[in-house]
Amino acid sequence: MSYFLRFTNTASEDLERGTSLLELPSLSEAKILPGLCGYSFASYEEFNYIMTDSEIESKVTMFKNNVFYTGVAVLFEGEYLDNNVNGEGVIFKAESIKRIF
Repeated sequence: MSYFLRFTNTASEDLERGTSLLELPSLSEAKILPGLCGYSFASYEEFNYIMTDSEIESKVTMFKNNVFYTGVAVLFEGEYLDNNVNGEGVIFKAESIKRIF
């Protein structure tokens, strides 16, 4: 299981729905993606090191300060599906909400 960071005001609804809409000027209509859009969030568990809560919070804060999005930062557990077609982040299948910041 991997972690993904997503900025949203509707985390529970996003988890239940399981899809995102992609809207680009080049598309005549919005495209439904097969999962949620977000950013891969390495927790270092794959290297047998588990980040502390303060390390996770620090990393999320650093990310929030470098990206302009509305909504709160939500850390989801899930499975990587693909890179986002707009070149920003990834698409993932959300299994659960780990933490809301």
